[in-house]
Amino acid sequence: MSNELKRLTLVASRALEEDLVATLLEMKPALPGFTTAHVAGHGEGFARSRVVECVQGRIDRVLLWLVLPESSVDRVLAHLCEALPQSEVVWWIEPVEKMGRLA
Repeated sequence: MSNELKRLTLVASRALEEDLVATLLEMKPALPGFTTAHVAGHGEGFARSRVVECVQGRIDRVLLWLVLPESSVDRVLAHLCEALPQSEVVWWIEPVEKMGRLA
């Protein structure tokens, strides 16, 4: 089993933020932690956006980062797909070369 770390990134509508956070916090075994941030999406795809977002030219989103052992990523994604099957949640996985604390 690999002990490589991966970063799972999720981008979703802010309306889904509380459900995503609650679903991740309720996972067993518990996750090591994650980070959320409010961000703005730019580009095409304003079909489901609010009027104010169309006028501003950006869509309000929440971004969630999870750094996990590679062996946990599929479990987390499967749990999220089952608990919150939302086409508005976009995800991707990236390698984490190193991670640590400064002190």
